[in-house]
Amino acid sequence: SYNNIGLVTAAQGDYARALEYYQQSLAIWKQEYGESHPDVAAVYSNIGNVYDAQGEYIRALEYHQQSLAIKQQVFSELHPDVALSYNNIGLVYDALGNYAQALEYYQQSLAIWKQVYGDFHPNIAISYSNIGSVYLAQGDHARTLEYFQQSLAIRKNVFGESHPDVAESYNNIGYLYHAQGDYSHALEYYQQALDLRKNVF
Repeated sequence: SYNNIGLVTAAQGDYARALEYYQQSLAIWKQEYGESHPDVAAVYSNIGNVYDAQGEYIRALEYHQQSLAIKQQVFSELHPDVALSYNNIGLVYDALGNYAQALEYYQQSLAIWKQVYGDFHPNIAISYSNIGSVYLAQGDHARTLEYFQQSLAIRKNVFGESHPDVAESYNNIGYLYHAQGDYSHALEYYQQALDLRKNVF
């Protein structure tokens, strides 16, 4: 219950209260289960997400790494929750501008998710999008486009044409063309993202 209230308050942007509830949840679960339990790992991950949202990336990294360590101990290496931790750590390194480390963690996450889910799953699309963003930050536009297009293809396959995640992919590709100075293509993709979002929302 404390964890669930923390999730709600975090979604509302009340990070101080979210941390308070997460810490209460963590204390109970550690007392009940000990250190090495999936619920303890989940709360560490939630706390990491709050610190990430606040821009406290070093603390976020600390909690995500604690979560990963428990998951690796409790689950096999090829487990979706392990992949999620790799992705979360990748996001923090990405935000810190450590693109080599971000890419390494994103690729580890992708490898697990592909083995668990196959090639067409929303989490695979997320990985492709995240990897594309790293290549964009590094100025590798050709590889960025490749990964953004793969993400878009999966999202269309899974969700159909009218879904917010499809709009996000259109927007990402538009941003890439914008960065390249290809304004006509940028406008085309931005317009598709806008039209879809208007239709959905």
